[in-house]
Amino acid sequence: MESRQAMNNFNNKFGNQDDLVTGLTTTPKKEDPSLNVLLKNFGKAALATVFLLASLLAADSLATETDAANPLRLYQGEGDRYLQATLQADLAVFAQGHSYFGNSREVLGKTSDSWGESLLRPGIEGRYTLPRYQKMYGRLDAVQANTFGGIDAGGTNVALGDVSNLRLQNAAVGWRSGTLFRTLDEDFLDISFGRQPYSVGNKFLFSSQGGGGYDRAAYYLGGRRAAEYAGIVRMKTGGWGTDLFYLKTDDRANSNTRAGGTTLEYAFEKMGTVGGGIYAIKTDKPARPVREPMTAFDFRGSLQPFAQSAGLAALHPLKFEAEYVYEDKEDGLPAGKGWYLAASYQWREIPCKPELTYRYASFDAQYDTLFYGFSDWGSWFQGEILGEYVLWNSNLHANMLRLKVQPFEPLTVSLFYFHFTLDDAAAFTRDNMTISPVTSTDYTDELNLAIDWAVNPHLTLSLVGAYALPDEGAVQHTGGNENWSYMMLAGCVKF
Repeated sequence: MESRQAMNNFNNKFGNQDDLVTGLTTTPKKEDPSLNVLLKNFGKAALATVFLLASLLAADSLATETDAANPLRLYQGEGDRYLQATLQADLAVFAQGHSYFGNSREVLGKTSDSWGESLLRPGIEGRYTLPRYQKMYGRLDAVQANTFGGIDAGGTNVALGDVSNLRLQNAAVGWRSGTLFRTLDEDFLDISFGRQPYSVGNKFLFSSQGGGGYDRAAYYLGGRRAAEYAGIVRMKTGGWGTDLFYLKTDDRANSNTRAGGTTLEYAFEKMGTVGGGIYAIKTDKPARPVREPMTAFDFRGSLQPFAQSAGLAALHPLKFEAEYVYEDKEDGLPAGKGWYLAASYQWREIPCKPELTYRYASFDAQYDTLFYGFSDWGSWFQGEILGEYVLWNSNLHANMLRLKVQPFEPLTVSLFYFHFTLDDAAAFTRDNMTISPVTSTDYTDELNLAIDWAVNPHLTLSLVGAYALPDEGAVQHTGGNENWSYMMLAGCVKF
């Protein structure tokens, strides 16, 4: 989901702690979100989603074959020239039981049990062709974001209540080289500049340079990925690809964070990719011990070692992935390190095409999460409860087991198990507002269920359920010891 955001993590952890955690010295009000309350909230969520489906299924009549023209196209000219309106609408409703393990009032200042979020993104985009198939392109859009009906689980609207915000999102232009360089691939060179996000790889490090929540509304849906400005040069020929970029973030903390660097990647036919990058990060508002000026070194790769082996057909789907980031910080501060290893296998010839994935991710207490974002459920928001609202990808070790099945073409079901431990309990107490000092690194076990239904090319519906069981570290952090249940129903229409 493009609407996820990662810079919220920096805002939450360092820029807005007074917004996140208020009333820690007040007498907590006992909350008891029973099963009846949760079912009542589920009914509200279901009603809202059914209304969304009923009001938007008209889009189905517009979606014929995969090559159908966009119904919002305003102009279609020769040589792939076009001008079209764009529109995306998102609605999500949330219900929880025993949030923050039964102690959300003391942690956040108010109880968080149910709320809703919506986004409306109108825009316009176009392309103009030049000789030798060169292309000029551009996009302009804005996001109207809303949080309503309660306090979100991040606590970002505790002091604000219902929030609405209209804000420019993308405003960028670019040029692709076509066949101008005849000895190289078509569109070997792609240059763009303006309000746009920079994303690389599977979004472990770079995805979102904006942020939602607070006065920008829609904490979960986000919709604010674009940097304040970004210049990006992409070059690709054969299996080789490289990026050069420079950007300034659009985070809520107004940290004036700038990032620039280069990424290099090579793709092996059918077998995988290998790549990496070097990035310089500067900021006017350092937040010790993590957000400091630094140089980050990134190494990553994916491999299907048996993909081209004729004699080992059963092993063709076996896949390995890994990434390692080393953050060399200025002023003699300790370096940060983050990495993961993953292995997956898909049974392609049996019904539902089940795919099993195991991943171990590790981030030390000095690691800066930078600009990570959503590439798939569980990546890189690890856990729909903990990864969205409580634990960022710093001072964290996470074991993940995922089973993904596709009962039929438009429906995908994913089951997750996460086990979370802290890297350094003392550093966690130092860097976070906690109810009591955290001495245990055992934090939480979490179960997730995610169901996606692609109704047609324009409409997608999602149901997410999660259940988190606190270990000693979570009890010390939040002061709660109940199991945290969570549900979300969401719909997205996109043209």
